[in-house]
Amino acid sequence: MRICLVNAPTGTEFSDPAEYNNKVIRRESCLPQLGILNLAAVTERLGYGTTVYDSNRAFFSFADAAGESQLERFAEEAAHQIAAAGADVYGFGSICSAYPLTVRLARLVKTLCPDATIVFGGPQASVVAESTLKAFPAVDFVLRGEAEESLPLFLEELTGKRRFETVPGLAYRSVWGVQRNPDAPVIMDLDALPKPAYHLTQELRGERSASLELGRGCPFACTFCSTNDFFRRKYRLRSPQRVLEEMRSIHAEYGITDFDLTHDMFTVDSKRVRAFCQHMVDSGAGYTWSCSARTDCVDRELIEFMAAAGCVGIFFGVETGSDRMQNIIDKHLDVRRAHEIIDIAERAGVRSTVSLITGFPEEQWDDVRETARVFMHAARTQGSKPQLNLLAPLANTPIHLKYKDQMTLDQLCSDMSHQGRRQNPEDIALIRKYPDIFPNFYLLPTPHLDRGLLIELREFMLMARFRLRWLLVAADQAADGILDLFVEWVEYRKSVFPGAVGPELRHYYRTPEFHHDFLAFLRGHRAGKDPKLMVLVDFYIRLATASDPDLSRLSLAVELKKDEPITPGDIPARAYHSRVVELSADLEAVMDAVIQCREYEPQHGEHFYVVSEAETTGHPGFEVSSHLATVVMLCDGHRTLAQVMESLSENIPVTPASARTMAYECLVDKARSEGLIAMYRIASEVEAGRLEGFSMAPYNETRAAASL
Repeated sequence: MRICLVNAPTGTEFSDPAEYNNKVIRRESCLPQLGILNLAAVTERLGYGTTVYDSNRAFFSFADAAGESQLERFAEEAAHQIAAAGADVYGFGSICSAYPLTVRLARLVKTLCPDATIVFGGPQASVVAESTLKAFPAVDFVLRGEAEESLPLFLEELTGKRRFETVPGLAYRSVWGVQRNPDAPVIMDLDALPKPAYHLTQELRGERSASLELGRGCPFACTFCSTNDFFRRKYRLRSPQRVLEEMRSIHAEYGITDFDLTHDMFTVDSKRVRAFCQHMVDSGAGYTWSCSARTDCVDRELIEFMAAAGCVGIFFGVETGSDRMQNIIDKHLDVRRAHEIIDIAERAGVRSTVSLITGFPEEQWDDVRETARVFMHAARTQGSKPQLNLLAPLANTPIHLKYKDQMTLDQLCSDMSHQGRRQNPEDIALIRKYPDIFPNFYLLPTPHLDRGLLIELREFMLMARFRLRWLLVAADQAADGILDLFVEWVEYRKSVFPGAVGPELRHYYRTPEFHHDFLAFLRGHRAGKDPKLMVLVDFYIRLATASDPDLSRLSLAVELKKDEPITPGDIPARAYHSRVVELSADLEAVMDAVIQCREYEPQHGEHFYVVSEAETTGHPGFEVSSHLATVVMLCDGHRTLAQVMESLSENIPVTPASARTMAYECLVDKARSEGLIAMYRIASEVEAGRLEGFSMAPYNETRAAASL
């Protein structure tokens, strides 16, 4: 029997070229989906011929070749590629955001391969199994929940006596209609499962980190969460020995030493967490890892031990900053304790991701204000990345069942399903026709809140944090709270960019126009008189107007290694979006005042900063001397090294004249050693050791002298 497993096509949510061409989006979308790889390992061990179709890599390849105007053809193209596997069984993984496309793919594959068996599995299909079978004849079976033990039983019956009623967790059609077998028991011995079949895909080639399953099951019962429907509430962990064995295997095969350990609630049992950490310490392997935790299930001692064992990141699902809402959603976290844990993680050198949600039906504006305070507390913590999500009604969760008759459909409902600027009409038709199968695309009622304002709040907070992080934090402090400032900003935004809603509004917040408009708003706002905010507004304005390097000449160039000799014709260039900013204030002192929430006394002077695009999300700039700033500005990707040296003689006078070349050489070397510039070579332009009329011999002699 031949089996083809298809992962959930989450990458197809990004229909804007600016999004699907983004390296981060591509990398995140193409991360291995462990559920599919686990099942592939099981079927391989049973001797079945198994292939895995990576729908996300296929989508990005299609987008590159066909372009934006042809994206709606992807389903047909992918279906033909899937059908080409010639499998007897096609197994589709599922996740709520991509479920409409998964259904369409199954329909097309069934048309191309009418004799093949179509099986759905994964989180979304598990919770809407019966309704999926009733609505979509192309889907033959749904295998619910953890399937590593039930899939072999199903395949045995499929090729044998077809006693499907004996397969736990299976939903199927019979002469009596759609049948639902009792749930399969949870898998207690996770160590007995085979390693994920990474070798069937290229997903780990060249990656810096890998996902690795640490355990399953969450004992909590938050009203909005669907985890319990799939992994259930029985908390289980794999043994430290098995986890370390898998780390070593991945390291040996792919060179990866950093791991994302997946478990919704790893730290529930502190004794087992300590045992895992001790095993990591004793092994001396030196691997780094990240995990998820509740803020009431860790303390300073445990976080410090985790850090010593290699933990570099923790995901905290705080959800709401309101004590009232914590009780309503059955989360029951102490918000003040959450603040303390974020700070403890920072001091321990552990990055934190703080996840927050707004849009609960019972939520009021004061509750949103408290959530915004948690967001801003995390935002001024350098190692933290706060998230603000819009609540989506996940299928068959308590909150969905309570409000299912009050949901409405709009252009942009939640970030749970990305919903790009242009949604496929066939997806929209499915969503409209089957709201109980695709509820995550719908709006829940928010009688006490303006839903449009919540949608804009989410876009504003995330994009301001991503691009203008320290400006946002300073504005929060200057205005005594970001939420009231946001309301005033929205009125200003409507005057300069009116009429935008839904996907167009989301797109606006991803453009330079938002940055320009928000800076202009702050300059005219009373909060803009605050000394810290004044400096940061000036900094971000200067950053926006500073020039980018021109790297067009380097399209065919090769970056030289640090130990390679360089020639006058080589091209020194700063990284793309690396800019030089001159300020009359000490940005470091301003940053300290923002982080410590204290007043700032202006101290004027001459300061230069080199800022890369990545650094704007952490510390905004790297301070350099005026001479080094001149070097970096001149290394614009167009000038050769010889031309840079010549320009330095015009900008930086050095006496005596005989020392000039050595001084300029030292400055260029300093910029290179600090990682501010890199050196490139276009081989076709090098001719007999001479370029631009600059002799190699005296140049190399000068370099040798400078190194002594």
